[in-house]
Amino acid sequence: MSTAPRVEHWPNDMVQASHSALDENWAGSTIRTVVDSIEDYAHREPLQFAAWFFGIGFILGWKLKPW
Repeated sequence: MSTAPRVEHWPNDMVQASHSALDENWAGSTIRTVVDSIEDYAHREPLQFAAWFFGIGFILGWKLKPW
């Protein structure tokens, strides 16, 4: 006995939405959304963004130094 849901019992709009999401380039749209959000934050809060950027760069540089 299978416990997997049967597709024919799902509403048509859910099936259509799942198929359109697979056809679309979801990785590209997700990356674009994240980049747009970061750019929006940088425009709204430039000093905080610069502080975070500097802090993350400092920690990465400190931990990844070659010696």
